Amino acid sequence: MKSKKCVGFLSWLLLCAFILTPFFAQAVRSSGAWQELTEQTAAINGTPPQADSVTIPVYQGSVQLRSDAANPVDYSAKPSQFSTSDAGSALTLTNPHDTEGDIFADPPLAWQTERAPTVTLVWTEAATPDTPLSPQPSANLTFCEQNMAGRHLVVWPPPSR
Repeated sequence: MKSKKCVGFLSWLLLCAFILTPFFAQAVRSSGAWQELTEQTAAINGTPPQADSVTIPVYQGSVQLRSDAANPVDYSAKPSQFSTSDAGSALTLTNPHDTEGDIFADPPLAWQTERAPTVTLVWTEAATPDTPLSPQPSANLTFCEQNMAGRHLVVWPPPSR
């Protein structure tokens, strides 16, 4: 008799657990992040997402140079072979999340001055990247012709206003 009551109680308890499980699952799901990390965000209430900054790519011919590693350059290369692209699709977001944590892939660009800055290339020594070379390398002479072969140089595209 006692085992019948115990089995009946356990059956009732198991039935209650099955009935309440969806409610607990819904509560856990609704208390999580309000946005899935794989979804992209557009403007919310008219406010577009904003990144901290962007990285402007530098190209040697049609090859994009890596900004996180040294790129070997042939001694016969000329500074005129290096270029940059300030097109919105070419820019890489430095911070892929805006200040609220939203994710966006290719945000519309808006410049604070309402005019896109011009981008030029500045050459520096790798040991002193904050000090531009003076004079800057001549665009139409090879690095070898300018006695720069074998040097470790940095090129960066500072936007000017």
